[in-house]
Amino acid sequence: MSIWNKHPNYGADELRILTAVAAETLVDCADDPGVTPDILRVPPRSAAAEIQTVLNERDTSIEREAIQAALENPDQASRIALFVLDQIRQVPPLADKVAEAYAARRREMFSPELLLMAGAVVILSIKVKNFKVSKGGLQASFYEANEAVKNFVTGLVKSIPKPES
Repeated sequence: MSIWNKHPNYGADELRILTAVAAETLVDCADDPGVTPDILRVPPRSAAAEIQTVLNERDTSIEREAIQAALENPDQASRIALFVLDQIRQVPPLADKVAEAYAARRREMFSPELLLMAGAVVILSIKVKNFKVSKGGLQASFYEANEAVKNFVTGLVKSIPKPES
């Protein structure tokens, strides 16, 4: 049974692992030298700044602090991750690769050691240009933001009440 059969009803550990392997798979498939494994260690503040740059093309009222708050809030980060994972599910070669990586990770994991990498997976998913399947495997090209992910994250961030100053 594929992990995708459970979508969107994952347990917390399943969601953490699936989000992590999705981000790692996107990095592994990247044919852009600017997309490196370093993105997997980007803290929420840095991820928020990069995401803000992309979202501000659509809506200049989006603030880095609001994005960071969404990435640091477990419920919001889970919603973001589930949305991005749903987008990944719609690309069968990528979904298969992520499912294989997930199964391999589950076999080797003995403790919940991964953090939810919502920031990394959002940055990667909003920059996916296309995927190319060849004998050498799956390759991802990155350049511009994915409209569906930008719309979702913009709406989510705007729906979060601003903290009292």
